[in-house]
Parts: sequence; C-alpha cells; structure tokens
Amino acid sequence: MRRRDDHWLLLRSLATAAALSTVALLDFYAENIAALAGPARVLHYAAGTLAITAIVAAGLKILLRRLPLWRILLATGLMVFVFFSYDVGLIQRELKAHLGQLAPLAWVAATSVIGIVALAAIRNRAAVSVALVLSAAFAAPSIARIAAFALRDGPAHTDASASAGTRERFARSPNIYWIVLDGYPRQDVLAEDFKFDNSDFIRSLRGLDFAVLARSRSNFPATVNSISSTASFDYTVESEGETLRPLPLQDMQARVRGKNRTVARLTSAGYTYVHFENGYDYLTECAPDQPRCVRGNLGLDELDIAILSNTPLVDLVVQRRQSTPFAWGGVDDLDAKLNAIRAMPSPFFLYAHVLAPHPPIRFRSDCSFRPADPDLQRWIPEARPAFIEQLTCVNSQTLALLHDITQADPGALIILQSDHGTAFRGQFKKPPTAWTDEDLHERFGALDAMRLPYPCRAMAADDLTLIDTFPLVLACLSGAEFKPHHPRFFVTPYDNSADFGRAIEYSSERVR
Repeated sequence: MRRRDDHWLLLRSLATAAALSTVALLDFYAENIAALAGPARVLHYAAGTLAITAIVAAGLKILLRRLPLWRILLATGLMVFVFFSYDVGLIQRELKAHLGQLAPLAWVAATSVIGIVALAAIRNRAAVSVALVLSAAFAAPSIARIAAFALRDGPAHTDASASAGTRERFARSPNIYWIVLDGYPRQDVLAEDFKFDNSDFIRSLRGLDFAVLARSRSNFPATVNSISSTASFDYTVESEGETLRPLPLQDMQARVRGKNRTVARLTSAGYTYVHFENGYDYLTECAPDQPRCVRGNLGLDELDIAILSNTPLVDLVVQRRQSTPFAWGGVDDLDAKLNAIRAMPSPFFLYAHVLAPHPPIRFRSDCSFRPADPDLQRWIPEARPAFIEQLTCVNSQTLALLHDITQADPGALIILQSDHGTAFRGQFKKPPTAWTDEDLHERFGALDAMRLPYPCRAMAADDLTLIDTFPLVLACLSGAEFKPHHPRFFVTPYDNSADFGRAIEYSSERVR
C-alpha cells in the first residue's frame, strides 16, 4: 500500500512540475492564438522547457540523493514557473527601476533562492496536491480560451483557389521579383517629416528603368492587412452590420504566406512561387508546406522573442548585444541568396519581404550593426535621425541588389515597394478616429517603384494604390485591360489596442 502511495505521489509531482513549467507557454498561446499560424512553435518550446525541467531535476537528485524525488520535482517546477514570470508588468518595472541592468541577473538569483527555499521548506506530501490544484487553476482560463477559439473559428479560408482548374496563357512570362521594404516612406514624406532628400536613390531607380510612383499610397497601415490585400488585390475587410472588420488574422497570414490570388493566377500560368524568409518578423516566414522556401539569415524571430521575454534571457542577451542571435533582416540577406533563387524553375514569382528599414533601428548608415532592442513598435520621435541612417544603409544595399538582378536577369519584372509608411507621430498610441491628416500622410505614403516591360509602363499611374499592383502586372502579362480599383483606405488597430478587430475607413481626400 505504501509503495502504491509513493507511486501516486510521484505521478502527481511529475504532473505538477510539468504544469508549472509550461503554464506560461499555455497562457502565451491562448493570448496570441488568433495571430499564430498554429501551435507547433509553442509546442516545441514546451517540449524544450519540459526537457530542461527534467535535466535540472535529475541534476538536483544526483547532488541531493537523500531528498525524495517528489520534493525535487516540486521545487524544480516552481523555479521554472518563477523564471517564466519575469515579464509580469509590475515586477519587471520595479526591478528595472531599482536595479537597472542588474534586473535580469537579480531575477535569476531570486529564482534560485525560491528553489532552495522550496527544497528546504516543503516536507508535507499534501503540498503536491495543493500545487497541482493551483497549477490547474492557473491553466484553466487559458484552456477555456483555446477551446472557445477552436469552437468559434474553423480553419482559415483563403482565395488561393480563385483560378483552380484553369490554365492561363500569358503573352509574356518574365521572372517576377516582388521586393517589399517594410516601412519605407514615400519621397515627399521623407522630405516633409524627416528633412531628408531621397532624390539620389529615386534617380538611381529610374536609371534602372523603374517607374517611381510619386503619389502611391498603401491601403492599410499594418503589414498583415496591407500585404494580404495587395497579394489578393482585394480589400481584406468585411461588414458586420454597420461595423467594418478586417478578415481573421489567420486568413490574412495564409495570404501573406502564398495562399492568395496573385500566386494562384501566376502558378496557373506555369510560374514557380518562391518565398524568401527574412528577418525578425514572424509574419513573413515561409508556410510549413512551402516547397520553394529560401531563407535569409537565421536567428531568433519575433515569436521567439515574445516567448523568451517572459524570462530574463532576452534582457541578458540585449545587454551583451555586440553580436546578436536575432534575425535582423537586411537587404543584403536577399542579395546573398540570389543564386539559390535563380536556380528555381523559371519563370518564377519571388515574394521577398525585408524587415528593413522598419524598426528596430539596428543599422548605421554604413550598414554596421547598431545595438538595438528587438521591438517592432519602437516608433520613437527622437529616433528619426537614426532611422534615416538605417534608410541610407537600405538604399545602398537595395541598389546593389537591383544591379545584381538586372545584370543577371535583364528582362526581369521587378516591383520594389513598401507595405506602409512610418509612425513616428505616435499613430498607434491614439484611437484611429483621432488620426490627423498628417498622421495619415506619414503612415500611408508608401514607396512604390515598378520595372515593367516597356509596353506596360504607361499603366503605372503616379497615384496608384498598392491594391492595384498585381492587377496591373497580370494585365501586362496577359494583354488584358487594366481596371484600377476605386481607392479605399482603412486603419486597422494593432492587437494591443482597444479597437482591435475593427476597421475604420478614411476618405481618399484625407489620404494624400
């Protein structure tokens, strides 16, 4: 009977340690489930965390042979739970306010002290049952949220099958390069808001046979909305009564990762779709089923940082960041992979989304590394001069890339554009209805340059919006009539905003 009780106690302590070790990851998944493509990456972290918990527990058992294993498991689970609680707002604010850069080291020390105290103080076997009940109570809200999401939302639907079953024939089939420089402002915005003359770069683009659209605008101010809309040549919003809402995030993510009308049309005409994965932004990584995936630099991305920020690890790395494990995403990463891209079956359609010049501000004008926190939303007004330095680096790397493409592939059709402008006026700290005309101008004024076959260049009007990018390209390739959309503009608040899930439309007269 005693042996059976011991076995039951050990099983309960194992379950408690597992629950305490992974509850932070469960909470993370529940909070971000709508924005994630699936649970796979979080599950990998959970498996790694459980493995580390087991290794620590085994090491402690070797060192402390006389202590029963159930006490060691309970203390280890508690240590991992505390370690993953570093990002609790009040705790982290107070630690950093009083200890500064010592805060992450202090948290590591506190975690160790809590483990030692637990090993010494927990002697009553009933503590295992209490801890198991408490860990289940911590996990219950997240489990309920995940279950509700699964019941409410079916699989994301996309418009990738728009041309299913049809075979198109194009009059011309050049290789197509769609290069997105994230957050690159239009020339007049750079002049007005940054006092920066970008005319040398624009002249260089024109010297490479690009038509630079001087009044181009994005239709959305956020990447997932803008890219999914451009790739699907449709406004990715839907009506719910009198309220406008963006399509579900999983739907738009699938479109960004290749399940869209542009790819469907081009592949139906014999094109190979190539997806270039570059940089820290989790959104633009290759889909799991993408056979033609070309990866740039490897490192920790936005999802990795979001998970690891629950621990002191990111702060420890950032403080010693002269060399970095983060995948920063520069244009030269794409240039370095051109041979791999050219080896793909032709004709091909390349989607290459480069995180630069979007923050973090991590490049100097000579493209040397600048220490930076890995935060995609650090649009700090005083960082404007540093942003221009980063833009200068992007310009030089982009021109080198375009020279390499055009020399090796002189007939290439190249689209160089941004997905939106900058947000140094603090747009996303305001409710959407409070955005001024200047806010809209800065955020919607987007770089747009096209290197088209000569007969099609007249179609690239100066004031086209991004949604007309691929209707123009497809009309050019097929010889069909190009019919631009009526331009519409929507603000779609981020997921940390009270207005998240809404789309607010602005009149075209307000978006210059």
